[in-house]
Amino acid sequence: MRDSGAAVFVPEHDVEVILADPDTLSLVAQPVVDLARGHVVGYELLARFSLGRPVGPDRVFAAAMRAGRGPALSALVVERALAIAARRPPDTFIAINVDPTDLGTPEIERALGDESLHGVVFELTEHYAFDDLARLRQHLDELRRRGAIVALDDAGAGYSGLKQLLELKPEIVKLDRDLISGINHNEAKRALVQMLGELAGRFDAWVLAEGIENAEECDAIMKLGCPLGQGYFLGRPAPPWATTTAELATLVEATAKASKRSRRHVNLDRLVAPCVVTTRSNDWPTDSRITIHLDDARRPTMLQIITEAGSRLRHSHELMRVKRDAHITDVARRALARAERHRWDPLVCIDDAGAFVGIVTLERMLDALVDTVDDAAAMPRITGSGMIPLVKS
Repeated sequence: MRDSGAAVFVPEHDVEVILADPDTLSLVAQPVVDLARGHVVGYELLARFSLGRPVGPDRVFAAAMRAGRGPALSALVVERALAIAARRPPDTFIAINVDPTDLGTPEIERALGDESLHGVVFELTEHYAFDDLARLRQHLDELRRRGAIVALDDAGAGYSGLKQLLELKPEIVKLDRDLISGINHNEAKRALVQMLGELAGRFDAWVLAEGIENAEECDAIMKLGCPLGQGYFLGRPAPPWATTTAELATLVEATAKASKRSRRHVNLDRLVAPCVVTTRSNDWPTDSRITIHLDDARRPTMLQIITEAGSRLRHSHELMRVKRDAHITDVARRALARAERHRWDPLVCIDDAGAFVGIVTLERMLDALVDTVDDAAAMPRITGSGMIPLVKS
């Protein structure tokens, strides 16, 4: 998100100063963390402006919009962010803020160039009624075609945000900071976060809780099963590329020990099976029940399923991706929350870099769940929190 910084009025003339001298712009990176493991999986790049006095980025972008120079300033940030993207740590993404109304403008198109956008997240920052949702979806689909991921900021911040969530179906859903603040002692907020997680699970989105400021909030979010987090407790904005805090490492270690005591960890690893792979989307085999199409980086892009009723294709946004170390019960809940037409599709297992590992069929997973229940039948039953984990561990 664009953090506000100092609330000082910025005259429109300052925007021209920035555009004329790009050295007045710098980028800091705030870690995005896999809360289950305490690992940094991405960085949100935030703009900072040097104008000889403290100025908040929001104020600068507001001045640019007043001057009709919003797309030009956004393009400068995008261009600078993409320039440093190649230097990010392995197996991480970068997130770039972009105003949806700037998408498709000549300035942004020039900044995007024609290179691959794999590993780049475009975070939609403004929330109001878009005049042309079909046009916005077209621009987002083009970004996805080039390998990018779409995130929606401030989910849960009113009806407008929920409406956009349902219509745009982003791959990452960022929970509004107001939902996270004080969530450790607010049952209503925990229930709302759980609801949003279940909603996001319907279109297989990642959930990211931003604004985690202390250990108590982080612990509550982790107990809800939220996979991704961001906030000062996890890591502050700093020159690229900062790591997580020592406090987080301590909390993750304690949570992992408690989890082992409370339940047997049965993951998907032993259920992963190979399948036929192709790199040519126009040449699908006709004698294989399941075939996965991979891009040059071995990331899954399409899936063909052949049954007695015929063949069907699933495109990238319809695939349910899982990690091989994911807990089997968490994955089962996600799988059963899918739309009915996708519910029995095989799951696509990937590694930390997003590369294809194998598939997991629902039949094998249900068999394993039954075995787990049978094995645990004679064991003392431990009552859990009752919370359904959110999406993608």
